[in-house]
Amino acid sequence: MAENHRWNKKIFALLLKEAKGDRSWLQFATDCDISYVQMRKLAFGTQENPPRLKLVRKVAQNALGEIGLDELTFAAGINIIDVSAQETPAETPIDKYRSLAPKDRKTVEKFIDFLAEDSKKPDNEL
Repeated sequence: MAENHRWNKKIFALLLKEAKGDRSWLQFATDCDISYVQMRKLAFGTQENPPRLKLVRKVAQNALGEIGLDELTFAAGINIIDVSAQETPAETPIDKYRSLAPKDRKTVEKFIDFLAEDSKKPDNEL
């Protein structure tokens, strides 16, 4: 049986500060595709409720340094073992696209445009 732990906003805030690196809070929030207000509440320990796993994953994906999903979920009071057992088996490509940061979405969109243009060319122009 997994040990229960609780949301610890002070530890979560310390981890966020480390994960942010040299970026501003605004830039870090933008990179994580979460609101600046939400990021500030978490960073300064003023949010009463723990963040959801989706938000924690976004932060972990954009974290600098040694901060990862394990540390962030622990501080958020999320038992990752219990959560992973409840999750749906596979994400669709659209779900994965929606989970990307805005800058990464633009990269995907440019690549799709490139592929669409390339597919219009006759075979002898390739």
